[in-house]
Amino acid sequence: MSRTTKINGFSEADQIVADASHRNYRRFTELETFTKQPAYEELWERWQECKEPNWDGYAALPVEQETYNKAWRLLEALPLGFPLPSAGAEPDGNLTLEWYRHPRWTVSVSISPDGTLHYAALLGTEDPRGSCPFFDDIPESLLFLIRRVIRA
Repeated sequence: MSRTTKINGFSEADQIVADASHRNYRRFTELETFTKQPAYEELWERWQECKEPNWDGYAALPVEQETYNKAWRLLEALPLGFPLPSAGAEPDGNLTLEWYRHPRWTVSVSISPDGTLHYAALLGTEDPRGSCPFFDDIPESLLFLIRRVIRA
């Protein structure tokens, strides 16, 4: 079931199907097993702690509202049932989401206010890293890295 429902037609029947699909998706995501609420709450707390300049006492830049919004949308874009990351902040004003299994099996994604995702992973002896734009859908290459960590 997709995160959003795309309507292919414009008829009343198309809208009814889209509305029903959206309601079912919302009910499904409210189940204890599939809720993302703990991750949203942790992200909110991290943003509240880091939205003022010098939040770390060492001249850290503030985390902007837009950065928080992008991180929220990244969480929202995670497939249902996907393990949730922990949230953090960086002195450059970016937020981070991290999936950790073991010191040698982890993926960290840094979210910038312009929507660029910078990632670094440790996958045993491999250390892939890179960046990609975020347009409300997580790139499959990044999901692949996260899946490798959580299944290691």
